[in-house]
Amino acid sequence: MTIDDRLAWRTSSYSGAGENCVEVAPAEGSVHLRHSKRPADGTIVFDAAAWSRFVHEVQELAGDANGVVAVEVRGDTTLVRSLSGRELLSFDEGEWSAFRAGARDGEFDFADGVASS
Repeated sequence: MTIDDRLAWRTSSYSGAGENCVEVAPAEGSVHLRHSKRPADGTIVFDAAAWSRFVHEVQELAGDANGVVAVEVRGDTTLVRSLSGRELLSFDEGEWSAFRAGARDGEFDFADGVASS
């Protein structure tokens, strides 16, 4: 059993049936990000401060100052590439739009729920 198997994964309320989604899981001192239908593509882990910066960047469609990932839009695809590992997550327009909508509504603001390490 991996740590990913023990996390409480969630998706945006805008994701419909929860299929093919950006999935996040808060943990102590970190937040994990993956693709719900392609978990083998890897999981990217943010510390609490980097996660907060990332969510702000997602909301504003700007910046890569979170220090963990670079986000690139190619047509209808959004690529989230780890800056320190090999993980590359690919989301279609609907998946990323649902995640952005949830981020704008505060669904992924874990400031109070992620303990600092």
